[in-house]
Amino acid sequence: MLYPVGSTSDGPPFGDASADARIVYQVTSVATTAEQVEWMADKVRAGMLARTTLGYTYSINATGYMVMSRELDKEEGVTVASGVYSYVQRFAIEVTTLG
Repeated sequence: MLYPVGSTSDGPPFGDASADARIVYQVTSVATTAEQVEWMADKVRAGMLARTTLGYTYSINATGYMVMSRELDKEEGVTVASGVYSYVQRFAIEVTTLG
């Protein structure tokens, strides 16, 4: 499950040619065992942060913006409730407007 958590901006109002923003998304992986949910969380982490010599393995395309960086903002690990395992991760993506 993917949730937008919030965003902050630096510099001039977002939308100006030199504005930057930090956008935070939460990904919650859900499974029936701890091993499954940890495997899913590893896949999410790799999908967001894996790099090659040319940059990130998977690009994030946002029309009108350039992704400057991404980072793991928070990782809560495995929790279980009523036999359902979940793993919460928050990722921050920094973007700037193309201008």
